Amino acid sequence: MSNIITTVREYERFTPAAQEAFRAAQRLALSMDARAIAPEHLLIAIVLQNDERVTQVLDSMGMDVKTIRGRVADLARNGEAAAQEDSELPLSKEAQESVNWALAFISYMHATAVLPDHLLLGVLRHPRTQPLLAFLLPSLATLESPLMQETGVAYTDYIDQLISTRVRDQSIVSYGRGTGRRILRKFERPAVTFIGVMGLDKAKREAQDIIEYLKASPAFQQTGGRFPHGVLLTGSTGNERRLLVQAVAGEAVVPLVMLSMTALVELLVDLHHGELLLEDLELPARECSFFRRGSIAEKGQRYIQYLFQQAKTISPGVLFIEDIDALARLGRNEGREQLLYQLLSEMDALDKHYRMVVMASAGRSGDVDDALLRPGRFEQRIVLESTPAAEHIEPGEFCSTCKREVQPEWLYCVYCGSSLTQVCAQCGALRPAIAGARFCSSCGTVFQ
Repeated sequence: MSNIITTVREYERFTPAAQEAFRAAQRLALSMDARAIAPEHLLIAIVLQNDERVTQVLDSMGMDVKTIRGRVADLARNGEAAAQEDSELPLSKEAQESVNWALAFISYMHATAVLPDHLLLGVLRHPRTQPLLAFLLPSLATLESPLMQETGVAYTDYIDQLISTRVRDQSIVSYGRGTGRRILRKFERPAVTFIGVMGLDKAKREAQDIIEYLKASPAFQQTGGRFPHGVLLTGSTGNERRLLVQAVAGEAVVPLVMLSMTALVELLVDLHHGELLLEDLELPARECSFFRRGSIAEKGQRYIQYLFQQAKTISPGVLFIEDIDALARLGRNEGREQLLYQLLSEMDALDKHYRMVVMASAGRSGDVDDALLRPGRFEQRIVLESTPAAEHIEPGEFCSTCKREVQPEWLYCVYCGSSLTQVCAQCGALRPAIAGARFCSSCGTVFQ
């Protein structure tokens, strides 16, 4: 199968699993009497691998993985065995474009090798796969209309929106008691920068040293800049604190690992009291193992240690602990002291060799344990001033609750008291005033 190896650009950068996808696609193309390997052959071959990361990507994009695999297996069952192993087929122009997109994707992510899920994203972007997806998922409400109606560049733009809003390395904790879905841990490479953040000028200036440190800029080294052990953000709203952290990582062009302390505390308490079963959670197998055994404190300690290790692995980068003051909600018999001690140990173990910054947020610094605010821990404080960041409804529109006309400067309806700010109904994040936006940039929920 030397022909395919020589026609794939930078073939050596593909992992063995991704290379096997090329070989499976070639066998499939031969069984269908094709003259070249098309994006459709690659899509079928990748899906049939049963790769865990591929499954996560498809699931994150709202695609029924079980249905896809069943239909793909039916397509591939007849004839692949008849293909000659030593036969050779080149990549089609469209398949090569998909490969180029996969390579561009890992370059953007600063990754060193192409995994099957990277190749999948490159293949899904190509309009050639649209008819096949429509066939594989005929009853999928979320994707059905764009798949059937949009073509060419419009289809690619739609898939790009899905990728940018939903394909994230994240753990989602689902509560069945009416609290919706909570993001426990998230990994991302933010594209937002200070230009995209309205206001917060003072906070931006104070965060500049953090960016210079992460970028290892000559200016930071020449001025003898101080190693930022930890940074605590207070004031304003949770959304703006989170947005500032994302902008810091975006300005420095480094990855961001986020832990929601609120979600972790709720998870530990609910597991401890039996209100939530481990089987109810949508967690990767490795992370699930941290919560299977031990006391509530031991489970939390293992998870915090794991996240600090992950952040060090991807350094330079930012570890963001959102709502660190939520730790105080744990009772003494629920492991509060042990989790605090684990955080202190991890902060004390940081050194400049990792080029990693730990940022945390809280409503008020007074709600954070004093031990966390001592020198060498979260000694740098940035206070955010409130800004009118919410986008309000336009003049002439009506309250969605009582249907009466409202004014553009109103934050709440004077008739029924309903909030008039445009936010995501699922996670509460501000909705961007961008024409054509279909999904929430924080949780990926479809806008109604």
